[in-house]
Amino acid sequence: MEPKTATEDPSLELRRHPRADIFQEIACEADGVAFHSQVADLSVGGMFVDLPRPPLKAGARVRVGFTLHYGEPPIVAWALVNYVQDGIGLGIRFLELPAADRERVAAYVDEASRRKGTAPPVRKSARVWVQVPVRVRGTRANGPAFDERTRIVTLSKHGACLVSGYAVDVGTKLLIETPRGREFKGNVVWVGSATSRSEGQVGVQCRGLAQDLGFQFP
Repeated sequence: MEPKTATEDPSLELRRHPRADIFQEIACEADGVAFHSQVADLSVGGMFVDLPRPPLKAGARVRVGFTLHYGEPPIVAWALVNYVQDGIGLGIRFLELPAADRERVAAYVDEASRRKGTAPPVRKSARVWVQVPVRVRGTRANGPAFDERTRIVTLSKHGACLVSGYAVDVGTKLLIETPRGREFKGNVVWVGSATSRSEGQVGVQCRGLAQDLGFQFP
């Protein structure tokens, strides 16, 4: 089967397969240009690499290396840049991924899906790195209510990743207050872990938050 070209629907390859966030170093190299990221959206078909200033154009071949868990052997593969979103990152499709590595990625994505439990599915979108101070309030299932001043570290069309000093579970309801005093109801859909070096981070599904903060996503 002939590989699809970069002119097709750019997000088709990532939508075709289940996906999971990865918070490990992603090292990329193409034509002598090397760049790194710490955040990506991964599937067996490819990944979206968060990068404020993508140095490549659609159609470029890139060698990508990353680990799924801290201390494990890296996965190295050739990929094709399907599309680029300036200021956000680039979507790449794996061209050569050994069967053993494909199984490792599939197992990682499946594990991440199980950790999300019965939380409602989140439609993925590109993300931007930010440092936005917010006030977060919520009630934990096995603990008292909490109220903290913290910050959003990544923002997407459908929610945000924020830092929290409290242990919360998937499904926890949050109230997020922005610097302008507006309040948004959110639902925890992902909780970071020490193994992925994302401990203390919480993924929240929250409609309208990004738009209120002045960010527009396609």
